[in-house]
Amino acid sequence: MTLPERIDRVILWITRALGALGAACIAGMAALTVLAVVMRYAFGAPFAFTEDLAGLMLVSAVFLGMPYALATHAHIRVNLLYDRSRAGARRALFLLGQLVFLAFAAVFFRDALADLNLTLMLNLKTEVARIPLAPFVGMMAVGVALAALVAAWQMLRPPPAGMAAPDMPEKGFDA
Repeated sequence: MTLPERIDRVILWITRALGALGAACIAGMAALTVLAVVMRYAFGAPFAFTEDLAGLMLVSAVFLGMPYALATHAHIRVNLLYDRSRAGARRALFLLGQLVFLAFAAVFFRDALADLNLTLMLNLKTEVARIPLAPFVGMMAVGVALAALVAAWQMLRPPPAGMAAPDMPEKGFDA
């Protein structure tokens, strides 16, 4: 196994673990919603924290899952021109797409760090449940930074050969 293939495997393992945490956040969000409905209608006493926590879990799921979706090429792509291009143009389009994402990630990361600094300085918390926001804002910055590292690594690798299979997106990773 070559060094790039080993790096691909490490990236896939790390991003898959983070994606699993993101999936757990979605499951937790569903459980919170069911619990909130039961408490509201069965006992007449809803929890005050469910909406705040569910929103934070949704943000967590997005930023934990983003690197995995990028690593496995399971994200949304516009393939009209890409699929009809030859190898050289296809590579250029792939690199252009990765550069656009890297520019977005750089701006987002810069702004997320500024938001994290403000959140820490003011010790910001959610309005109702008083949940500290700093860990979630920090996770946003880390998630987008990891996704940017994945995108930068993919620029050194061959572009994906085709669409990732919906049931097994890892197959698109080895392209």
